[in-house]
Amino acid sequence: DDGELGQGDTAMRGGNPGDMAALQNIDLGTGRSAKSVSMADYHACAILDNNKVKCWGWNGNGELGLGDTTMRGDNPGEMGDNLPYVDLGTGRTAKSISAGGSHTCAVLDNGVLKCWGYNMDGELGYEDGNDRGDVPGEMGDNLPAVNLGTGRKVKAVQSAGHHTCAILDNDKVKCWGHNGFGSSGVGDSIGRTHNPGTMGDNLPYTD
Repeated sequence: DDGELGQGDTAMRGGNPGDMAALQNIDLGTGRSAKSVSMADYHACAILDNNKVKCWGWNGNGELGLGDTTMRGDNPGEMGDNLPYVDLGTGRTAKSISAGGSHTCAVLDNGVLKCWGYNMDGELGYEDGNDRGDVPGEMGDNLPAVNLGTGRKVKAVQSAGHHTCAILDNDKVKCWGHNGFGSSGVGDSIGRTHNPGTMGDNLPYTD
């Protein structure tokens, strides 16, 4: 319904006989191919063969990282070379990416983690409840790294519906965002990472 299949329309695929045989490749741009892909509820992101990122589908909270809330992939002419790359910062590329319910996080080539999109529960890790990537000027060099502790880098990330978890360079795990069901794994159900001073060294490791 939101163009998350990247076919330039809102038609479903795979529910009827013959749908799969007629399924077209997603146009990621001239000569481009995908190294990895992550699907969320209503949007998708891919790391291409040049290690840059493109996202398409629903974009109500900036989860596509394009500085607006316009959906991509639901109308003709929005994919391929017309679909912009996500600006991760000057000279930066992505090693891995994870699309959550309405947010997206990427581990960059320098081990830094950046997240954008929906942030009501602090799932972006920026100690507030403000969405990122939904208006101009929030991406690229203006999007800060998620602070996961002094000197810490990120090896892997997983975005869920309203929380995020990362494996750090010391092979320990930290989670943040919605915690009503104990999803942060710190022994309580207190939501804390949408407030100042709750990330970085103050965010406990998951035991």
